[in-house]
Amino acid sequence: MKKILILLALTAGLYAQDRGDREAMMKKKMEAGKEQREVWLIATQTTYLDLTSEQAEKFFPLQNEFHKRSEEAKKANSEKLRTLRSAAKDDRSKFDVDAAIDSKVRMKGTLVRLESKFLKDTKGILTEQQRMKLLFFEERMKSNLHKKMSQKDQEGLGAWGKNMRDRKGTPPPPQDQNGTKRGFDSKRER
Repeated sequence: MKKILILLALTAGLYAQDRGDREAMMKKKMEAGKEQREVWLIATQTTYLDLTSEQAEKFFPLQNEFHKRSEEAKKANSEKLRTLRSAAKDDRSKFDVDAAIDSKVRMKGTLVRLESKFLKDTKGILTEQQRMKLLFFEERMKSNLHKKMSQKDQEGLGAWGKNMRDRKGTPPPPQDQNGTKRGFDSKRER
């Protein structure tokens, strides 16, 4: 019996240690991914906006401050929602939906004000053409990313993906084992 208890204790200890190692490794991967995204964003914006080195020296610290404050606003909203959820942990009917809505609206208002200030603060740094490109940069990047992801998804689907593109998003009709369309009889009167 003692041997079984010792074996269980060792197994639990190894599992706990392995879990801690995995969490640390995941945290490192997330940080590395965040750094890669930041480098990619800087390179993409520098090219897209055609920034000079002098402009970049002034622009990126301003943008970093904007991103930092935006993340703080999002984090405050998340913490408020977490508090509301934990208060209603045992009884969902106690969740304060109005407080959650107010928190989300405040966060979005803060984000809009921060973005407005950031874009206006670029006036002495970027040309009018560059500011215009910056104004639509995020939407353009999201749209391009969405298009790439859609292409990859459809390429991964093979012939069905091609069929989806050809039909503009409508799935192919269901077919029976003989390859004929189910539920369709061209000779049947309607």
